[in-house]
Amino acid sequence: MKKLLRYFSFLFVFICIGTGVAAYAFWEDKTMTASEVKKKWGDQKSDLKKFKDSTYNDKSKMAYSIMTDKNIIGKTYEEIREIFGPNDGHYFTDTIPAYIIQQGKNHSEDTWQLVFKMDKKYRVRDI
Repeated sequence: MKKLLRYFSFLFVFICIGTGVAAYAFWEDKTMTASEVKKKWGDQKSDLKKFKDSTYNDKSKMAYSIMTDKNIIGKTYEEIREIFGPNDGHYFTDTIPAYIIQQGKNHSEDTWQLVFKMDKKYRVRDI
C-alpha cells in the first residue's frame, strides 16, 4: 500500500510540474512596446486600405503607426475585421483579432503579430 501511495504521489508531483512548465511556456510569449517595434521595423505611415493585401514586410513597417493610432482604440471586433481583413494570426482565442507581420521560417525564428486586445464589450482597448 505504501508503494502504491508513493507511486501516486510521485505521479501527482510529476503532472503538476509538467503542467506548470507547459503553462509558463504558453503564457511567457514575448511582446514588444511601440518604441521597440519602431526600432525593429521603422515607422512607415499605415495605409489601412492596403494592409489586407500587403506582404508581411510591408505590414511590419506599418506596425508602429497602427499601434500608436488612437483612432483604432474603441473600435469593435467587426470594425477591426473590416479594416484589416480576416485574422491570420492567433492569440489565445479567435475573439482577439491578431495579424501576422513577420513569419518565422523555422522554429528558431520568431513570428510576430499585431494583437488587438479587446475589453469586455469587444472593443479595442490596446494594441
